[in-house]
Amino acid sequence: MFFYFCLIILYIPLLIVLPTRVTGKKNLPKKGRVIFCTNHQTLCDPVIIAYKLTGRRFRFMAKKPLFKHKISGAFLKGIGAYPVDYKAATDIKAVKQTIKYLKEEKAVCIFPEGGRRDSDINNELKNGVAMFALRTNTPVVPACFVKKPGFFKLNRLIVGKPIYLHEMEQFKDKKADKELLDQASDIINHGIFDLKTEYENKKKSKKNRK
Repeated sequence: MFFYFCLIILYIPLLIVLPTRVTGKKNLPKKGRVIFCTNHQTLCDPVIIAYKLTGRRFRFMAKKPLFKHKISGAFLKGIGAYPVDYKAATDIKAVKQTIKYLKEEKAVCIFPEGGRRDSDINNELKNGVAMFALRTNTPVVPACFVKKPGFFKLNRLIVGKPIYLHEMEQFKDKKADKELLDQASDIINHGIFDLKTEYENKKKSKKNRK
């Protein structure tokens, strides 16, 4: 309820402050469990995702320090965020919470780079998304901000087609060890950053035709 109240109040201001054009919105399943993952460059990223992809209510995995203060922590929890300790080798509580959400057929948003990064290059991804996807048979929807989001300038978010890792032959009935998870993460990495490459190539091609 709190999430939708915030959305109603802030929707128009966000359209002005963080104008964003979304391409490929139809690639995001309207129901059922899904892991939405994208590159992460600013604190605005989850806000843009929440208000531009209103067809799904996301649960956001967010850094534990953001929940330190009671007011900000309550606000984050109200909009669907839950804490994870990125400094720990494995945050069991966050892992269990993510699996619980997915088993409840909810949409979870995870930034697989493990924090805000300069996404002009393909950054190495953490293996969390791959592990959750294979363990719960959940499709992964890759997305990419083609440039660093900013206030009062047009942002663009591209949503790619779902990746069904659990249906790929190389992952079927296999133990999800580090080598296997590295392979799966590499597929997700290409799923994210190839969207940016394809967009830039199309843009260059249009310019050359003029």
